[in-house]
Amino acid sequence: MRTLSLLILSTLLVTGCGSGGGSDDGAVADSGSNSGNGTVISGDGSSDNGGTSGNNDGNSGNNGSNGEPQSGDFADQMLAAVNAARAQARDCGGQMMPAVPALTWDYSLEQAAFVHSSNMANYNFFSHTGLNGDQPSDRVSDQGYSWSSVGENIAAGQKDLATVMDSWLNSPGHCKNIMGANFTQMGAASVTNSSAQYSIYWTQVFARPR
Repeated sequence: MRTLSLLILSTLLVTGCGSGGGSDDGAVADSGSNSGNGTVISGDGSSDNGGTSGNNDGNSGNNGSNGEPQSGDFADQMLAAVNAARAQARDCGGQMMPAVPALTWDYSLEQAAFVHSSNMANYNFFSHTGLNGDQPSDRVSDQGYSWSSVGENIAAGQKDLATVMDSWLNSPGHCKNIMGANFTQMGAASVTNSSAQYSIYWTQVFARPR
C-alpha cells in the first residue's frame, strides 16, 4: 500500500505597503503575487492508481504562443535556474540544505505541470488540489510516470522566471522542494490568462522515478 507524506499549509495572501503579496508561510513576494506551499509526496507511485487530472479542454490561457506545454527556451531556462540553485548550499527557512546533484527535464512532468497551471489560469483558482480533487501525485501518474517521490511548487502573479524563482527560494517549503535530494527529474509550466485574478500561474513538478 502506498504511504503518503504531505506537507500542506493553508494559503494566505498577505497585503501590505511595499510588497502587496506573500506566500503561505510569510515569505515576501512581488506585489500581486502569491505562492502556494510546497507539497511533497513520497511513496509507491505507480501510474495506475486511479488518479485523474484536471480538465484542460478548451484551454483559453496562453502558454507560450500556442497554448501548448512549454519546451525549448522555457525548459532550458527553468532547468538552469533550478540547477543553479541546487548547486550551492542554502538556508531554507532556518534549515541548511546542502548542495545537491542537478536535475534532468522530463516531459511527462512538464505536461503534469501544464495541466495544473492551465486549469488554475482558465478556471481562476489557486491550490495544489485540482478541479476534480486531484493531487500532485495524481496528475503525475496520469501522465504515465511511475514515481517513488513527487513534489510540487505553485505560484501566481510573478511576471518572469527570475521573480518566481526568487519567491520560491525565499519560502521555506518551496525552497526545500527545489533543494530536495530525493528528486532527480523535474518539469514546469506557466500559463497566462488576463481574465484570471493573478494573470499568470506557475507550476513546478519534481519527482524521482520508481
